[in-house]
Amino acid sequence: MFFKKQIDYEKILLKYVDSDFYLVACGKDAPSYDTLKIFEKKHSIKLPEEFKAFSVSPLGGIYIDIKDDIWPRPKPLEVGSFWSFLYGFAVFGFAIDISDWMNIENQANKFKEQTNNNYIPFMKVIGDSDLYCFDGKGLIYQWDHELDLFKKIDKSFNELLEYEISELKLRKDRKVKSSS
Repeated sequence: MFFKKQIDYEKILLKYVDSDFYLVACGKDAPSYDTLKIFEKKHSIKLPEEFKAFSVSPLGGIYIDIKDDIWPRPKPLEVGSFWSFLYGFAVFGFAIDISDWMNIENQANKFKEQTNNNYIPFMKVIGDSDLYCFDGKGLIYQWDHELDLFKKIDKSFNELLEYEISELKLRKDRKVKSSS
């Protein structure tokens, strides 16, 4: 019998996240697998096992950004390079007391109402209107909000999570360098 290797999400975070980052996660309020099963049934979806494992971990439903004093927030009508507005990201979650905008159920319902499709948004880069979504089989796509098209992403959930954390760190380093 084969067992899947457990992913140490804290180790992934510690590889990239330093004291310049602000992080909030569901912690001890992580949902049960039963909550995820109910969601899957309601939305006729098969969530990827990696996403389910992340969602029931203390880090599920996570928000990460760069602290304001390191990366000041853009002012209304401010002009800059696209990357300079991408100061954080969120993985939507299932925790009971999670913020409405990070609640995956709310996001799924809102997205379906606005786009009239069955993809489930699960990750958002702050400052980017394109969302990462799952299709009914749990495959990852990125929704292009301008063209209303879905582009297949050839990464697993864990690979995408680490990719977005590493990209945020690179953008932070670039922002710090450009500010000095």
